[in-house]
Amino acid sequence: MVGVYYFVFIYLFSFVTTTKHKECSEVCSCLASHVDCASHKLKIIPSNLPKWCTHLYLHNNVIKNLSSEVWMNLTELKELKLSKNEVENIPKDIFTHQKHLRSLELNRNKLKTINALTFKSLQHLTVLKLKKNEISGLPDGAFFGLDHLDKLILDYNNISTISKGWLYGLNNLKELSLAHNKLSKIDIGAWEFCPHLENLDLSHNLLDSIQADTFRYLDLMQKLNLNNNNLMFIEENAFNSLPNLKTLYLSGNRISSAIEDANGIFFNLTKLTKFHLANNGIKSVNRKAFLGLTSLVQLDLTKNNISSIQENAFAEIPRLLNLSLNTSSLLCDSNLRWFYHWLKGHKFKIHTVCAFPPEVSGRNLQEIDVNDLSRDELPKPRLIKDLDPEIMALKGGNVSLHCTARSSSGANMTFRWIKDNGELKPNTFANIVLSRGAHKALDVDSILNLTFVQNSDAGKYQCMVSNQFGTTYSQKATMSVVIFPTFLKTPSNITVKAGETAKLECSAHGEPQPEIAWHKDNGINFPAASERRMFMMPTDDVFFITNVKLADMGIYSCTATNAAGTVVANATLNVEQEPSFVSAMENTEVMAGESVVLKCKAAGAPKPTIRWLKDSQPITATERHFFTAEDQLMIIVDTVQNDSGNYQCHLNNSLGHRTSSGRLTVKPSVLNSRDMWGIIIIAVVCCAVITSLVWVVIIYQTRKHIAPPQTPEPGAFAMPKLYSDDASDKDSGTGDSAKRSSDDLAPEEFDLIVEKPAYSTAETHTPLLHYVLPTNHDRLKSDTAPCTSQVDSN
Repeated sequence: MVGVYYFVFIYLFSFVTTTKHKECSEVCSCLASHVDCASHKLKIIPSNLPKWCTHLYLHNNVIKNLSSEVWMNLTELKELKLSKNEVENIPKDIFTHQKHLRSLELNRNKLKTINALTFKSLQHLTVLKLKKNEISGLPDGAFFGLDHLDKLILDYNNISTISKGWLYGLNNLKELSLAHNKLSKIDIGAWEFCPHLENLDLSHNLLDSIQADTFRYLDLMQKLNLNNNNLMFIEENAFNSLPNLKTLYLSGNRISSAIEDANGIFFNLTKLTKFHLANNGIKSVNRKAFLGLTSLVQLDLTKNNISSIQENAFAEIPRLLNLSLNTSSLLCDSNLRWFYHWLKGHKFKIHTVCAFPPEVSGRNLQEIDVNDLSRDELPKPRLIKDLDPEIMALKGGNVSLHCTARSSSGANMTFRWIKDNGELKPNTFANIVLSRGAHKALDVDSILNLTFVQNSDAGKYQCMVSNQFGTTYSQKATMSVVIFPTFLKTPSNITVKAGETAKLECSAHGEPQPEIAWHKDNGINFPAASERRMFMMPTDDVFFITNVKLADMGIYSCTATNAAGTVVANATLNVEQEPSFVSAMENTEVMAGESVVLKCKAAGAPKPTIRWLKDSQPITATERHFFTAEDQLMIIVDTVQNDSGNYQCHLNNSLGHRTSSGRLTVKPSVLNSRDMWGIIIIAVVCCAVITSLVWVVIIYQTRKHIAPPQTPEPGAFAMPKLYSDDASDKDSGTGDSAKRSSDDLAPEEFDLIVEKPAYSTAETHTPLLHYVLPTNHDRLKSDTAPCTSQVDSN
């Protein structure tokens, strides 16, 4: 049974093959669905090509025109080769029916351009090859419609610019080759429509710099070839957009500064494994040149006459397995000891020959003794005068930049001046030998003269000086071309009425364009600004103040400032206002004899004059009437009844007049001065009387508590005796009391006997008086009756 099936299969295959062979063009050969018409010197495409053809080979002929009629029947085509013909143009809708085409080759033709939307029907095309044509211009949308294009080859053409316009629609492109073109410019954002690009070949072009945005949007890039361009400058962070880059080719350029003077340009290439830097004129390796290249395995530094390698320059490449280096210019001094020991720990096959000092010149570094690396002399140039970081040049003036270097070896030095990463011609600067020392030291000053400076002279300048032992770089100097500000419009003095709008004009010219600022009375804060009544038109030169107030009056200064300097123009704003009262006069009452202040606070511009009137009559200053605060206050002292009346304050200036009035009422005083003195005297007397009464009460109460003397026996009259403990003999005698009682009693005589009683010296609390002589009042109460009876008996 198996044999039967096999026989049937062979029969059917032979039948189909025989049938297709019969439909094949006589000038072509057919095999299955492949039709080969190559190398037949065909001038036109055969018209009888079989419809079942999927692979058509028409390369290596002399075909010029692509007739659209031929392609109408080739609807199953998947691969088409038209390379090495003389095709000059691709008609716009020629491939309308090739919906299944996967690969199209048009290499080695005479195409000069690709018209927009030429390939819009080839939605399944994955490979397009157009190398070795004469394509110089690619219009916007040249490859629109190629949604699934994976590979685009445009090598060996005349394309000069990469722009997002002709890359539009290539959203799935992974490989793009533009080698051997005339590329000198990559537009910013050019790769926006190629986010999946992984392999980019830009080798053998005219690119001179790589900017920070050159490769934006290429996050998935893995391989980048920039060999053999004119690269002299790579901006810091230029490779930040390539975090997944694994292979980078930069050989055959002039980017020595990226290795000698830069600071971690390749810092973000953490996945880079292969790095090619051959033939770049590198003379020294900076310690930060390879900062961040932690995954690097292979590094090519061949064809660079490297003379010095800073310590630990390769410390940032821990995975380095293959280092390619050949140089015969090494400075084998003490600074290279670290490299000597580093090489001993790595088995690299490199060629490193010393050129200095003389005793080791021509010997391989790895073969000399480490003790021979002892000199500290630096024969490469050293800058003794660097450039200033900021330079300002007036337009039309002259500027000279100086770069002075010293060579201890006496070797001739070569100066190069760089402007915006492009080298200046030697005829723009001159080198002057300043001195030649006894020990071969050489000082040379390189002067870059810029005459009649124009805007095109602005940029970043750098001096590079080198000799056979190495290169030294100056710091970059940024030169700005400026023009001193000059006024085109200056503000004028103006006078406006309060409530209106004030307008001041001011404009200036200069380079860079001056900034206009306004100040009031040499300050930056003024009422119009804080109250949001100030406006400046962004497209006009006018400064407005709306609803002008008296506080806005003053001197306004317009300042125009740029890098070259500042100019100032002043204008005075005068504000006119009719007289007005800050507060109206009020009716006032005051007691006679008191002082009173009448207020008349005024406003207005010009400042109004103030007149005071009483009952419509002018008031003049007297010894009781005073004016102060610029006549805004009137003071009346020792007011009297006649001061009562209507007082008017009259304001007047050139814009009008105003009057405010108020009534002053002087009330009579309740007490006069004479009455007041009487009251005071009475009060003093009353106080004295009250005080006396208080003392009488106090004395009375005190005596009331003292024991009275013993009463004599009835019928006997006893002369009272007065004893004093401290009395003396001199106190003896007869006493007479002249004091009379209210009853006018007869004089009473009594004997004062002073005795010296014996008392104990231990007594310390003996009263001063043992007997107190009673008063007349007491005698009247106790002695009147006995005395009277005694007299009567006589």
